[in-house]
Amino acid sequence: MKAVVFHRTGDPDVLALDEVPELPVGPQDIRVTVTAAAVNPVDVKTRSGFLDLNLTYPAVPGWDVSGVVTETGGEVTRFTVGDQVVGMVAQPAHRYGTYAEQVVADARLFARAPGTVPLEEAAALPLAGLTAVQTLAKLTLPPGAPVLVTGAAGAVGRIAVQLLLADGHPVDALARTGDTDALLALGVGTVHTRPEDLPTAGHTAVVDTAGVAAAIRTVADGGQFVAIDDNEQPAPERGITPRKSYVEQDGDQLQTLSDLVTAGHLTVPTGRRYPLSDAAQAHRDFAAGGLRGKVLLQP
Repeated sequence: MKAVVFHRTGDPDVLALDEVPELPVGPQDIRVTVTAAAVNPVDVKTRSGFLDLNLTYPAVPGWDVSGVVTETGGEVTRFTVGDQVVGMVAQPAHRYGTYAEQVVADARLFARAPGTVPLEEAAALPLAGLTAVQTLAKLTLPPGAPVLVTGAAGAVGRIAVQLLLADGHPVDALARTGDTDALLALGVGTVHTRPEDLPTAGHTAVVDTAGVAAAIRTVADGGQFVAIDDNEQPAPERGITPRKSYVEQDGDQLQTLSDLVTAGHLTVPTGRRYPLSDAAQAHRDFAAGGLRGKVLLQP
């Protein structure tokens, strides 16, 4: 099958489309013919060597996938051939990631795709959605507690905002000026565009998706600060102990998110689309910043 591979870490030019052997389907696995894979920061950090990973070369990047089940293992009852699915496959833990024509992985990592969005757009959901859900699960919030989300217009931040609002929490945002109208339309209360403008001790918790350590200033004494970024975290202060959240594969949680999309309670915008052969350019454009909506790769 064709896949995007790299034989060493480096700049985007190390990515190339090549032939790799198809993987066998184990008893608990499914084979998915890929409709789309999404580009995520972890892919860029893996390819560049920023993350200290013990990769097997040639490596195939990618965590997010949407597609159609074309083969099932003998013990699989969760899906049948022809099902449309989404999945998050933690690339370092698997032989190949999702930038490929096919993905083979444990069926328990997948969920049925949302029924109300095109299948290629569904690839935007898994990693961002699971990261948001698992990050919010680390907070203990009383009813109606106000929360600030940094990077609120990004993939993870936008989902976190929607989930918090659905749970009845007032949400403020730290985001770019150009994202203000979109965030207000979601129901955000106030959109701040500079960390220094954040109110002091104004929120019960901060969900930091953008690596803005200075946002701890807006957490009330004894409040909570949880981050997903690899940047240096703020030091503990005023009874606040910052925490990191790392995403884990979870098909059941992903199914809940997919159902929310189907019901119209959650939206996950997509942006530019590239063929697999243009993965290097997709990485360049992604790293340059300023894009909105998930960048998608399509075989």
